[in-house]
Amino acid sequence: MNNRFEKYNKLSSPEELLEFMQKEIKYGICGNDKKIYSDWDSKSNFEFQHACQSKYFLCDKERILKTGYGTCWDQVELERDFFKSHGYEFKTFFIWFLFDYENNYLTHSYLVYKRNNKYYYFENSDTENRGIYCFNSYKEAITYQMKKHIKTNKKYGNKINNEILKHLNIVEYKNTRLGMNQNEFIEMILNSKVIYRNNSFID
Repeated sequence: MNNRFEKYNKLSSPEELLEFMQKEIKYGICGNDKKIYSDWDSKSNFEFQHACQSKYFLCDKERILKTGYGTCWDQVELERDFFKSHGYEFKTFFIWFLFDYENNYLTHSYLVYKRNNKYYYFENSDTENRGIYCFNSYKEAITYQMKKHIKTNKKYGNKINNEILKHLNIVEYKNTRLGMNQNEFIEMILNSKVIYRNNSFID
């Protein structure tokens, strides 16, 4: 059996999971052509962008551990498996700038778990923000990550102003179907629970 499986099955805490993912899971996709696409750049890497559109499918735990690659969408599914199997309360979120035209704004998926009445934003795939961050509520964790997401978009040259920020949406999603392609994943997101829109949280 792949050594990653053995290491993963021995993990017992979120801290151990983060350390494992940092060492063993790289950002990228293993396409349906069985080729690894890992040279990501939101502005110039057309091969990676094309692979996401035409060769991507949402990976399960086995495929991520076998290949050692996954996008944030995939890595959240590995995290979901860990936190569910270890009895944690948690939620998974998706953040994006929702326009009615194709654009270069970044999307991101992430997980927040609850432990001892505190809420922890768990991040591996976004290497600049990698870590476990503690908050008093889901809302605080989401707000923190949102500020980081806006900052990252600015870094990659995406225009941010008050009008653009009106298009920032955050959803809580649950009903993932492993194996769905990019379009199917986005359709699932569009049908998920919106918790932030037009510069405000939705109660």
